[in-house]
Amino acid sequence: MRRAERKAELSGRVVLITGAAAGIGWAAAQRFAAEGARVLIADIDADRAANRVGELGAAHGFFGVDMAQPEQVAEMVRYCVSRLGGLDILVNNAGRTDTDGLGVVDQPVSVFENLVAVNLRGSLVAAEQAAAVMRRSGGGAIVNVASGAALRPLPFRNGYSASKAGVLAMTRHHACAWARDGIRVNAVAPGYTRTELVEALIARGRIDPVAVARRIPLGRMAMPEEIAAAIAFLASPRASFVTGSTFLVDGGSQLGGGQAPAPEAGNRATPPGRPTYAVVGACGLLGQALVGRLADEDATVVAIGADARKLAGLAAVECAILVELSDEHAMAKAIADIARRFGRIDGIVNAVGADAVIAGNSGEAGGDIVAGHLTGALRVAKACGPILQQQGFGALLNLTSIGGEIALGGDVAAAASAAAVAMFTRTLACEWSGHGIRINAVAAGPLEGAPSSIIGRIPLGRAASAEEIAETAAFLLSPEAGYVTGSVIAVDGGLGVHAGPDRTVAGHAA
Repeated sequence: MRRAERKAELSGRVVLITGAAAGIGWAAAQRFAAEGARVLIADIDADRAANRVGELGAAHGFFGVDMAQPEQVAEMVRYCVSRLGGLDILVNNAGRTDTDGLGVVDQPVSVFENLVAVNLRGSLVAAEQAAAVMRRSGGGAIVNVASGAALRPLPFRNGYSASKAGVLAMTRHHACAWARDGIRVNAVAPGYTRTELVEALIARGRIDPVAVARRIPLGRMAMPEEIAAAIAFLASPRASFVTGSTFLVDGGSQLGGGQAPAPEAGNRATPPGRPTYAVVGACGLLGQALVGRLADEDATVVAIGADARKLAGLAAVECAILVELSDEHAMAKAIADIARRFGRIDGIVNAVGADAVIAGNSGEAGGDIVAGHLTGALRVAKACGPILQQQGFGALLNLTSIGGEIALGGDVAAAASAAAVAMFTRTLACEWSGHGIRINAVAAGPLEGAPSSIIGRIPLGRAASAEEIAETAAFLLSPEAGYVTGSVIAVDGGLGVHAGPDRTVAGHAA
């Protein structure tokens, strides 16, 4: 997808956002409207929703809704269709939290039930009503806003955490059930975000922002716009092979452990100017796709690989460096030369051994896929680490396989290597976050040409193109994903969350 196409990808789309009068929902509404979408702002505060529409313009609409009332939720979807002419994207953002600090024994059942009614049941009804509309029009996208609390138990947050965990399960189920209808369903799990509610709790002394920041590897809370960026990406055609995934946008909070961030970590920002990206392993299928995708960002792209002929054929690169990828010293010299020549390195893609591990073919990695993929990730990290730490910003992205999370059969060495690279990504994120460096991974599903027995298990019913993997990788490298670190994002068509038998998905024969 070219840059001009990406800029227009949401133009004219109809987006329904619940809880959109404030916080993350309002940031998302502004983001979608800025990209040319028509937005229905749904909120329990109808007056404020109306005022927000006044800020966005007459092309948009509002609807007052109590998400705890199923009949109101159904009417909200019907109104969206009648007012804006359809429904392409649903953002299930409305939610309540429990800030009273009461344990389960002291918490009234009515409070617990209302949390579940708004956060879980309301989202469920909205998704099912929206899916019925999308199914008739040929597809759409649903993004559910969950929470890091759905993944990590927190005391005195019983109803909130339970309801948000239910949202994640709902996301996975709907992704599988509706994939063949052309409906993708994903979730965003934010960490602490400086919404109006959080700012009010800080003002009342209920939240200590300094103490919270110390527990976050990136050393700060998120801004609502950073969560909105992830929502917009998942709703867009750029995420065409992403369904059933949960995007953690939490500054690394779920990682646990690790070193405390440096005091200045949260204040570092990428300097202005043309970004520079290096793709290590650029001669492979995925490496070449990343080179092309990053070059389309008006960025300086440097290709590093071991095949002189293939490097010479990469027309989009600023320069190409021939390096034996197992030579640690040569790799370090190449990365250092890039930094000296261009004055910065904004992102490094490690695609070493990625094609082989995704294909589950140790032979393509010279017979030792652990050395080719896992040790390759270590070599790339050792080569770029000193440069990134010295400049105080940048991102490292590892490409690996969803085979590390699920049993695909075949090559166990490939699966073990993929799982190891995923964990290496998380541990490195803990280690380097204090230096202002983000580390993430893409766990890719089967690529075009994969065996039909595996493709039959993919909810979306097809394999991925290398370009689809590159789109998510490019997003994770970009400043748009500035609050994402330590995440391993599945780009697998829902394969990782589908537990059904081979060749049958949600009742559809492959």
